Amino acid sequence: MILRSLLVAALLVLGAAAPAVAQDEGLCAQRFPEVEWVRLDTRIPGYATGVPEGHAARYAGEINGSVDRIIDHYGPFDATVCLFDPDSGFDTSRFVSGSKRLHALVLQDDAMLVLSTENIGLTGSAAAFGLAHMAIWQYSGGVGFPEPQASTIAQYFRSEVRDRAIYDHAEAKASNFFGPQVVTPWSSGTQSNPMAWDPGVGHSAFGGGKGPASDAASAASTHMADLVRFGMDEVGEEIFTNPDPVMWTDLESRWRNALTVELMGTDQPTTGWRSGLAIAVGIVLGATIAVALGFISKRRGRRRPETPDPIPGFFDETAGAAD
Repeated sequence: MILRSLLVAALLVLGAAAPAVAQDEGLCAQRFPEVEWVRLDTRIPGYATGVPEGHAARYAGEINGSVDRIIDHYGPFDATVCLFDPDSGFDTSRFVSGSKRLHALVLQDDAMLVLSTENIGLTGSAAAFGLAHMAIWQYSGGVGFPEPQASTIAQYFRSEVRDRAIYDHAEAKASNFFGPQVVTPWSSGTQSNPMAWDPGVGHSAFGGGKGPASDAASAASTHMADLVRFGMDEVGEEIFTNPDPVMWTDLESRWRNALTVELMGTDQPTTGWRSGLAIAVGIVLGATIAVALGFISKRRGRRRPETPDPIPGFFDETAGAAD
């Protein structure tokens, strides 16, 4: 009786755990049948192939956290996540473009995110970035938000998964010191469909030509999430839903002004920093030259050690013995 009860309990436990470990005929298996897919314990359809169980549980938790945050701002959205290990047998050749290989890909029309787990530390945040793009695309009715607005918002969700709020703010202040008058072209492009990117790159300076998305129009540096957090305090939910470039330009101006006040203690533009920097560089350069000249002078003025006088009579006696 006891043995039967234990067996029933074990079967119940296995049955409850089955959705997280059993094979599942989902969209990933339909599109990519060359490998076996395992269903993840995620709020949206999520699958993995060749991924260790411990890593799969971690990815599922990060995906769920991202989905919950995204739903808070955009409501429910359709998405399927396919995580693959590079050694799983997943055929990446179908996505190769020139010399570029597959790292991460959002297929907007299929509501699918295909993501390599080659970089364990960035997989969860990459999923957040891709899922945010997908939700924004669907929120726009398939038209797409302007860029780099969409990628800036997606960077916020990526940052939240990595818990980078403090670091983003510090980097934003440092970047603003050298370019407080920068105005980002907030409607320079449109969301890519499909969108491929490498989660391992994209840590460019604010307004740089490269970003998480391979499309230059989607470039958004990592600390731009700080602008979204500033926007949440200034305009609330509108930061996530209003693509008007005028609003974004005005918001950026106020954000940069606030960063300047926090960093410099004044809201006046820091226009004299170039002269100050030039003076500082001149001082350092002058000191370096002085040290170098002093070292050279010391080397030249150093006398060779004098040879001591010979022992008296030593050479004379030696000469006599030779004779």
